[in-house]
Amino acid sequence: MNRGKEQRSAQRLAGADEQVAGPSIAGTAHRRNRPKQVLAMVNAAFDAGQTDEAIRICTQAVSQGYKDWTIYNALGEIYLWLDKYEKGLQWLQKAYECEPNSVVVLDRIALALTSMGRLDDAAERVRCTLNYKPDMKISSPSLTEGLLQMQRFEAAYEAGPKSDEKNLPATDAVSKVAEVLISTKQYSIAEQWCRKILKQTTDALLDEHLGDICRLSGRYSEAAQYLEKARQANPDKIELWQKLAGVLMRSEQKTEGMELLRKAIEKAPDNPEVHSAFLGNLLYQQNLDARMLFDEAKRWAKIHSPPSLAKANHKNVPDSARRLRIGYISPNFCMHSVACFFEPLLDGHHRGQVEVYGYGNVACSDQITERLKHKFDHYRNIYAVNDEAVVRMIEQDQIDILVDLAGHSGDNRLGVLAHKPAPVQVTYLGYPSTTGLQQIDYRLTDNLADTPQSQEFYNEKLVFLPQGFLCYSPYDFAPDVAPLPAVKNGYITFGSFNNCCKINPLIVALWAQILKANENSRFVLKFVGGNDQGLRDHYLRQFEQFAISPERIKIYGAKSFVEHLQLYEQFDIALDTYPYNGATTTCEALWMGVPTISLVGVHHACRVGLSILTYAGLESLAASTPEKYIAKAAALAANPQALAKIRASMRARLAASPLCDSKAFAGSVEQAYRKMWQKWCKNSS
Repeated sequence: MNRGKEQRSAQRLAGADEQVAGPSIAGTAHRRNRPKQVLAMVNAAFDAGQTDEAIRICTQAVSQGYKDWTIYNALGEIYLWLDKYEKGLQWLQKAYECEPNSVVVLDRIALALTSMGRLDDAAERVRCTLNYKPDMKISSPSLTEGLLQMQRFEAAYEAGPKSDEKNLPATDAVSKVAEVLISTKQYSIAEQWCRKILKQTTDALLDEHLGDICRLSGRYSEAAQYLEKARQANPDKIELWQKLAGVLMRSEQKTEGMELLRKAIEKAPDNPEVHSAFLGNLLYQQNLDARMLFDEAKRWAKIHSPPSLAKANHKNVPDSARRLRIGYISPNFCMHSVACFFEPLLDGHHRGQVEVYGYGNVACSDQITERLKHKFDHYRNIYAVNDEAVVRMIEQDQIDILVDLAGHSGDNRLGVLAHKPAPVQVTYLGYPSTTGLQQIDYRLTDNLADTPQSQEFYNEKLVFLPQGFLCYSPYDFAPDVAPLPAVKNGYITFGSFNNCCKINPLIVALWAQILKANENSRFVLKFVGGNDQGLRDHYLRQFEQFAISPERIKIYGAKSFVEHLQLYEQFDIALDTYPYNGATTTCEALWMGVPTISLVGVHHACRVGLSILTYAGLESLAASTPEKYIAKAAALAANPQALAKIRASMRARLAASPLCDSKAFAGSVEQAYRKMWQKWCKNSS
């Protein structure tokens, strides 16, 4: 969880009830009471996820002349919540000018400065304030205390080892600072401080922070060491088991990772997050078993979301022809692959037919979050808001059809859907299997990604969209398609940019056979963790087992989005993973002019490639057997001239295909929604 948001949510728009030293705010009784009334309205809007409305109420009060520190502080906290630290700091400074005795305001100013990367300024602000006001009581452990102790330790550290031992800060206070730094992606500063203190002492929490820093930086080998150390010291903290398992899965220790998750479930059977993580990681198994996935999903639902939680009656007006209220709930309204496929649906919706609500459980907002927010008719920020409050929110909004976009992926809100706050509930897009919940009525798919026979592995009724279940929105910053690299290189280069969890011995063996069949060919891999030497060596050894020398394999780690897309200039043919196909990576490759060969299986996860390629007019690139997968790659590689023509025309072909037709796609989805609604209306009459 974003630590800054966790701190703020624990003390919802603090200030109104805080006791501070010094004189009270002067004015008439009406003006004294008015700030409290304003804050009550602000908190009501904030708790309803209506942050824009909360800001409007505050700014209107300020414009009417209510220059009260609690209103300024509320504005500052809302902007911090939205990760708009500069704006937040401006209002918090005003609050401090009005009420310099407030510990809450000091702590929030420190949070804003730290989040902005101004750690020294934050520490100096705390030190100067406390020097000026020595009687001010700061809480412990807190960010403010951590900053103060870190500054003292830094001065002692510079003086020599004997001095810094005496001034060693409390690790729980320093941990507060590290959490903010990590949540705002200031990994190098956080790592520097954790290591500096761990030279003088041992601490499981700081080991966990180092594990998080390494994990989020793609340094999985190091992350596993620190997280295991932290787990051994704190075996009852189940979150550590889940984090370590995730790292092991990405370090090609899938067996060990899955076993750790199994043990974590046994240790904490009531923890839905760990159980969801287990379900999600089952999809990466080389021998993907649809029956096992279905049974495990039903077990999850029975334990964590029993049907007894569901609301039995809904007050929605059962008019089959009226404009529908559609709610989308997701943690991925941000720079995430889900947004690439959801935004065209949002753009394409016919607003005369549907009124669209967004419920964003977004940990770290970004420019995509801001863009999507304004495309909804109504947007609610539900991050760190408990399930019951979100359920009330959805019921008050009178949502007719609630659509889950996460399934069992991270930060999902299946706990909300378990209460069935909307009469019709749907799952779509973010997870390639069943949720297992009886409370979710439908799942959107198509008859290529799921055959009609697949229904036996889903709790939800499958709804087959006629033009495919995906609609792709390319990045507007994508570079132009580059010339075929084989022309310049004199050899064919294959590549895969899929998540390393999707790479397994089976697919590596097929890739090696393709390389062997194409003399002097090369292979480019890119994934988060590609710079981890241990992981690089692992994959190079796998290829060497098939007599493919390391010189023929190039491995890249994480890149910026622009650099990521530019890397497609380096290879001629993309090779999809199996049994868990790519989705975003396949569409990206096609948009960058790179044809993709995909191996087709039985489960949805290994049929996504078939769906994408077919609706892009490239169904001939989908292979039904491993032998055909190899043969299709060889056939493409054998004709560079044809490959160059395919590359040059690919973007225009994709843009003109159903895969990029947002209006038609949204129309097909709305038709499906209407049929679902008509059925509910009929059953309600």
